[in-house]
Amino acid sequence: MNTGVEAQQMPGSPGLPQQRLERQDERTESAREAESYDAKGVRVGSFLLFPALELDEVFNDNVFAQSAGSGPTASFIQVIKPTLELRSTWATHMLNVYARSAIGFYTNASALDYQDVSVGTDGRIDIQRNWNIYGGFSFNRKHEDPGLPNTVTGPTNVTIYNQLSGNAGYYQKVNRFSTRAEFFVDNYTYFDNGLGLAEGVVPNTDRNRTELRESLRFGYEFLDGYEFWVRGSLNQRMYNTAVDATGFARNSNGWDIVGGITLDLGGLISAEAFAGYLQQNYVNQGTPPLQGPMFGLLAHWNPLKELWFRPYVKRTVNEAAFVGDSGYLNTSMGFTTTYNLQPNVQLGGLADYTIADYQSFQSFSSTSPRYDQYVTLGASIMYTPVRQFFVGPSYQYVYRTSNQPGLNYSQNVIMLRLGARL
Repeated sequence: MNTGVEAQQMPGSPGLPQQRLERQDERTESAREAESYDAKGVRVGSFLLFPALELDEVFNDNVFAQSAGSGPTASFIQVIKPTLELRSTWATHMLNVYARSAIGFYTNASALDYQDVSVGTDGRIDIQRNWNIYGGFSFNRKHEDPGLPNTVTGPTNVTIYNQLSGNAGYYQKVNRFSTRAEFFVDNYTYFDNGLGLAEGVVPNTDRNRTELRESLRFGYEFLDGYEFWVRGSLNQRMYNTAVDATGFARNSNGWDIVGGITLDLGGLISAEAFAGYLQQNYVNQGTPPLQGPMFGLLAHWNPLKELWFRPYVKRTVNEAAFVGDSGYLNTSMGFTTTYNLQPNVQLGGLADYTIADYQSFQSFSSTSPRYDQYVTLGASIMYTPVRQFFVGPSYQYVYRTSNQPGLNYSQNVIMLRLGARL
């Protein structure tokens, strides 16, 4: 389930040192090629082009994320996903360009039809070994599925918005000391979905905003593959409408400071864990800051050649769209796993527990702030009969419980994926 949580960087991101160890592969090159079902791409000069087209048939037994007593609506959903990715194959530097889309048609809930698009590029300039600059830019047209934080429960029009994202970074490592400076910018523009104060949400036009984030990180590699580091970040969240329809000034600024450790043992395990404190301050008079411990974990563990296990813990401060709420702390924890039963048969699984802890601002403090909990479980099988085609079913179960009446719901989603690629 996507709850809007921002992922932290892991070893292997642009600018981080190359992996030092790799799990031994004793197969010959011809044997590796014979057992590989990865897409090979199409050579275009010094780039590889990866085109793909996926068609999904989905059944969702509760598309509007309603409680059992409200009479949930079930629907089949047809999803078309064309993708183009262009990746450089240079020995130094990197440049990627991509265009992706997901177009969904609901047979029994046309108000939820969506046309998502994402076009962007990212790259890296290598100045010297362990010294580079990197960045990226993207345009994204997205939608918010019912049942997620900030969406209204019940039959409504889908919420659609545009997101412009950009980032730039600098990384340098001298001996065992490293420095990383990063800047991120996101601009959000929401389309009118016909909802407003009567439904308990801020009108979409009052959600338009620009978010900036700056961070600086210093690290020390005390042993090969082991690094201690500290990072400080600032953010500014500026709304186009200074005061929304409820009379609340939603602009805010915040900071966080964390310390962490990174393990990089190549193909065996990579992990990053950190802890610290965060605070988001609102310009609206009388609104208390949203603050608390900040922590996170991302790991990739490869105990067997065929098995990958990826645990994670994430915490972020998110913007709220409900009347009376200034924001919420989003805390997620769980894991994803993949197991290659055969070279062309992959099993997948996931488990996630998420808390959305809202904060009410002063004039609405007579009721308990909203507190939602999500449990998501999933399983999948992917079969690749030949390199160019893949097919497989998946299942996902979502359950939300809330301290507000009428917001509990459960959802079963069954999907069959069919795709072609080069």
